[in-house]
Amino acid sequence: MFFDRTEFTKTVKDEEHAAYLMKNGVKFDYGSLVDERDGEIYSTVKIGNQIWMAENLRYVSKGGAADDDVGSYAYGEVEKNVGKFGRLYTWAAAMNLSPRYNEDELGAEGESLITSGRFRGIAPEGWHIPSEEEWHELCEFCRSLQDGLPGTMLKSSEYWEECYGSVVGKDSVGFASIPSGGRYSMGYFYDLNKSAYYWTSTSMGNEYARYRSISFRGGKIGADYTYKTDAFAIRCVKDC
Repeated sequence: MFFDRTEFTKTVKDEEHAAYLMKNGVKFDYGSLVDERDGEIYSTVKIGNQIWMAENLRYVSKGGAADDDVGSYAYGEVEKNVGKFGRLYTWAAAMNLSPRYNEDELGAEGESLITSGRFRGIAPEGWHIPSEEEWHELCEFCRSLQDGLPGTMLKSSEYWEECYGSVVGKDSVGFASIPSGGRYSMGYFYDLNKSAYYWTSTSMGNEYARYRSISFRGGKIGADYTYKTDAFAIRCVKDC
């Protein structure tokens, strides 16, 4: 594990998004989570048998896996964006591992931890980075409600780009997915207000890991894999 020092940055939350979450909180009976490491407060929501964060993770620390010079980024390198969209993390940073594990072999012990479905990574205590299987469970629960496609049900009703072919989010279960975009390993940021990309804890060999995506253009939830050196958002799920 790549343990962090105790130098943290407290985020200034976006007032517009805070108001949106407050409105949602009444409708979906949000809980709250205080990250004891940095004092950040997150809304949480029960969806089926799971409890998810209803906001993207904002955790950052100097000298650790989530260092903002190494493995975590504000979109466009504009810190103001973190208050609404959270941070973007490389896969190794999300898993609280040394940056070399974006490309190097994890080894038997590391692979065992990653595939257990309970890998904490940089999640707050009592929470973990969701596996591909846990994302699948979330999608299946949404389908069981028969209120449209899962992506439409998880999208927030605001912030997404509106144009020909776009699909308005219903936010049917309080997940409040927002289009936080992504970052390629060469440093190019893309798709803010267009797509949300979320890492899973599921590794695929040395260089690749699974992720989930939601686009403004449709209602499906994408499931694919990409380079671990790319940077995506994180939604944590509670241990149970």
